[in-house]
Amino acid sequence: MSSMRRNASLHTFTMDAAFAHEDEGTAHSSAASVVSVMNNAKTIFPGIITAHQLARSLKAILTPRGFDTDKTLLASSFCCDEVCRDLEDELREVYGQNFSFGGIAGFPFGGNSAFGALLHHMPVDGQIVIVYGPHVGIDYDGVIGKVNRRGHSGSGTCCNTAIAGLAYVKAVAEGVKIHSPDASDPIDAQQVFVDSALMKHSTRLLDAEDPNVELPHVVFEEQGHLLNRIMEKCLPKDVPEGTKIALLGGIQVNTPEGTPEYFLPKKFSILNHSGEVKEDMLQELMEEGNKDIKQVIKEMKLAKKTEQLKAGIVDVPIVEKAM
Repeated sequence: MSSMRRNASLHTFTMDAAFAHEDEGTAHSSAASVVSVMNNAKTIFPGIITAHQLARSLKAILTPRGFDTDKTLLASSFCCDEVCRDLEDELREVYGQNFSFGGIAGFPFGGNSAFGALLHHMPVDGQIVIVYGPHVGIDYDGVIGKVNRRGHSGSGTCCNTAIAGLAYVKAVAEGVKIHSPDASDPIDAQQVFVDSALMKHSTRLLDAEDPNVELPHVVFEEQGHLLNRIMEKCLPKDVPEGTKIALLGGIQVNTPEGTPEYFLPKKFSILNHSGEVKEDMLQELMEEGNKDIKQVIKEMKLAKKTEQLKAGIVDVPIVEKAM
């Protein structure tokens, strides 16, 4: 018999790897833990932007470039995990309902059919904003790869899929045999795909100072490869000529309740209907997203008052000089 250990199934292995350390660590927030989470997030993922600031910044940058919020379709490829909905909620506040084509870990598993459909769902003479990326958690104790979820007495892995995929890479390197279903079987096809994608980066992951920090960056790269394949298939034939596509990719950083949700932009550009990059706006987004919020509010109020003055709808009080 082989001396190598053998797992009964990929599903069993995945569940054991993803949920072996559920409900551990600090369960409740304190002022100190909230500050610690925020500081850790900014230190480990420099350049992150709060979800609210990201949505505001997208509107500020894209509206002058012809992305009217009423005629722009928001499309997202994020993980199925409930903690990924906060960012979508912020984006929907700006652009309305979103077309979701993501699967586990945030991979665009909707494929050509979903992507082609979202192109046809775009408002007539409108534009498209696509936001995609993996996610990673930070819990109250500052642990990367875990997050405190509602109704639990501690934290749990985040992203489950990616953490399980990392465990798969480690297990294979140790000689563990895991029985995976055929990739054509939909019952676990997405996890099989993720595990295979991560295997291509086994040395990078296993040699990393903190594999849980390196993991979302690896997943992001693999998502980009898949999304590029999809766009090469669907563009330009599935979209009207002249359409502009704003493509934003990055990493969601999920945090416990009471702390902001963050996003680390890694790619932001405008594409034409053929998928060609026409403008790189990553630096502009980083600068806009990290503006002082008080200054932003002052600028917004000033802009609103200026518009009202131009429209002649601001009452200017007349003060009579005393005789």
